[in-house]
Amino acid sequence: MQLGRTLKSMFAIAMLVLASGFVLSQRGALAQDVASHPAHVHSGTCTELGDVVYPLSDVSESVLVNGTPIAGAVGGATDAIPVATSGTTIASSLADLMASPYAINIHESAENIGNYIACGNIGGAMIGTSDLAFGLGELNGSGYSGVATLHDNGDGTTAVSVYLTEAVTSAGGTEESTATDQPTEAAAAAPMAVAVDISNFAYTPSPLEVKVGDTVTWTNLDSAPHTVTSSDGSIQSGRLDQGASFSYTFTTPGTFDYHCEFHANMAGQVVVS
Repeated sequence: MQLGRTLKSMFAIAMLVLASGFVLSQRGALAQDVASHPAHVHSGTCTELGDVVYPLSDVSESVLVNGTPIAGAVGGATDAIPVATSGTTIASSLADLMASPYAINIHESAENIGNYIACGNIGGAMIGTSDLAFGLGELNGSGYSGVATLHDNGDGTTAVSVYLTEAVTSAGGTEESTATDQPTEAAAAAPMAVAVDISNFAYTPSPLEVKVGDTVTWTNLDSAPHTVTSSDGSIQSGRLDQGASFSYTFTTPGTFDYHCEFHANMAGQVVVS
């Protein structure tokens, strides 16, 4: 039932987007991109992301719906521009998602979870009484952007669909960067916010390389409680239940080993330069 609702929402909004003349374009390289991009609904906004509130299916050309690939046979034009997609049914009404600040954030990959590539604040004009569409803006010069759609199922759940793409000048042609696209030295040196997921009794990514001044935020996605406790005692998160986060700003270079006080087999490392 939930899968059917998610698919119905994805199809209906896609048709609406096409009918309005909205065009998604992306680099031809995405056609060979088999990577999945982890995605979450966070509290807060894209400029100040809070805790992970609802994990979403990875955004992928396999079209994951509630974690299950549903992409069918390839057909039509061989140079058609593909779109990475995901669909997830979450336990919240659309009204509740719009009542407080929430954002959808997309990561580069599970291996590089700390690099955010696109984000969008949940909000905008409703489509009728049960649907909402809004944009996902590029982050960190990734070239990725897209659209998210939300459909209220009427039973306290919402179907969340994400469509991710890269910028091109035309189909099959990659958009060339200009001097203004290159990060300035000051921007490159600016402190960054880096995310680490605690999932399946592991810290991801680990080891993690950051710069002095960067802030790392650990978020527990497991149902079991965890901690982030450094071997030298300088970092202590205390108990992190499911969905809870802990942030720490690294002010000195070095290698910081840490572990979970509840699970001796869980260990991670941050290398600060």
